[in-house]
Amino acid sequence: MSGQTVTGETLQFTDDNKYAYAYSGKIAVNDTETTLLEFETNSSYIVANIQLEYFDAASDNMKYLVKINNVEVCVGIITGRTENWYNDLQIILPPNARILVTGINNNATGTRSIGATLTGKIGMAPRVGNLVE
Repeated sequence: MSGQTVTGETLQFTDDNKYAYAYSGKIAVNDTETTLLEFETNSSYIVANIQLEYFDAASDNMKYLVKINNVEVCVGIITGRTENWYNDLQIILPPNARILVTGINNNATGTRSIGATLTGKIGMAPRVGNLVE
């Protein structure tokens, strides 16, 4: 997999399992909520940065939702490529959770190309047994 650019909804991990990433690529959306990223975390938490992207030079209000286990936890709105070219959401993703990042064109004036990129550092829970205090 090394050297390939992987796009799609799934979460990828580096070979050493220290980092995770996902790139939706360029996705056309309209006034219907559209999935950009969808995956499950493993047994570790992820300190994540989700970057919301707007590929078109239009001024529609693009709304992004981040859901953890079907609960909306973050929202981002980009009002056009000229204003907020990239918006970042800082979030900790819990272990064994279903993550969904969606986008919708709030203005409903047509189809626009948006995307989402997630990069994160993998965290491990501290060991519980046999601790020396």
